[in-house]
Formats: sequence, C-alpha cells, structure tokens
Amino acid sequence: MNSSVIISPRVIDTINSLSSADRTPISNALSMEFILGQNPEDTLTPNQSIIYAVIRFYVTQDTARHRRNLANVS
Repeated sequence: MNSSVIISPRVIDTINSLSSADRTPISNALSMEFILGQNPEDTLTPNQSIIYAVIRFYVTQDTARHRRNLANVS
C-alpha cells in the first residue's frame, strides 16, 4: 500500500503565507484529511474552504508527480 503524501515547499510556503487565523485551521484540515482520513469541510469557513481547495490540489498534484517520477526510475 502506497499512502505517501508529499508536502512540497510550495505547500509549506503557501501555508506560511496565510494569516495566523487561517494557517492553523487549514493545517489542521490537511492533517484531518491526509493523516486521519476524515473530512475537514465542517471545520473551515467558506473562505478557508476555498484556500484549502487550492492547497489540497497542490498536495494531490505534487504527490501524483512524485509517484510518476518513482515509476519512471524503476
């Protein structure tokens, strides 16, 4: 089972660029979804949900890219 998740520098930079009011809930939402397997939607405000969707896209895109690169090396 390959359940690795890539948290790239662009994800970290994006999270760090957020206000402290958004940084913690969005970081918690990432943990809820990618570590705990829970749906974080109810924990975010509508604006945070939009930001989270972008960051989630980055994580899934970077993870897929990493898996493709691993497959090409093998």
